[in-house]
Amino acid sequence: MIKLSRTAWNNVIIFSVMGMILLLNITNNKLFPEGENLAAGAEKTILGEHAVILTLRIDHLLTVERVGKSWRSEPVNDNDQLLEQMMLAWQQSAGYVLDAPAQIYSTNVINVTIGLAGENQEIALRLYPMNDQLLLHNITQNVWLSLPIVLYQQLFPSALLTREENE
Repeated sequence: MIKLSRTAWNNVIIFSVMGMILLLNITNNKLFPEGENLAAGAEKTILGEHAVILTLRIDHLLTVERVGKSWRSEPVNDNDQLLEQMMLAWQQSAGYVLDAPAQIYSTNVINVTIGLAGENQEIALRLYPMNDQLLLHNITQNVWLSLPIVLYQQLFPSALLTREENE
């Protein structure tokens, strides 16, 4: 049996910890790669898989802010469940990456700005509702997404938006 001195054991521990750190970094990079596949046709979430929304502004109609684990809207809205569902839709919805369209024939452009935790700059989005799809232009990243038109009601619940317009 080999007997190691105190300094030798310290070196063994240091190299073991360094090896574990390298192993964790390598597996983390394989599980969560830095560069996303942004080729046309690839599926991508609107905000990123691990993004945490702090604020969301839809034109001048609605502003939503995170307060702890719940949401507060301005103008004040008493339908917390609908607000929670809307924010969950923004967090989890995904679409397919598109090449930039040559022309867009839509007069109903919706401007959305989103503040994320850990990000200095807000994300600026433009949404174009079409007959069969919802086009999303992430201005900050210059990425175009095609979303199913059924997401329109989840991202922009009429009960939240029309109520504020009438008041």
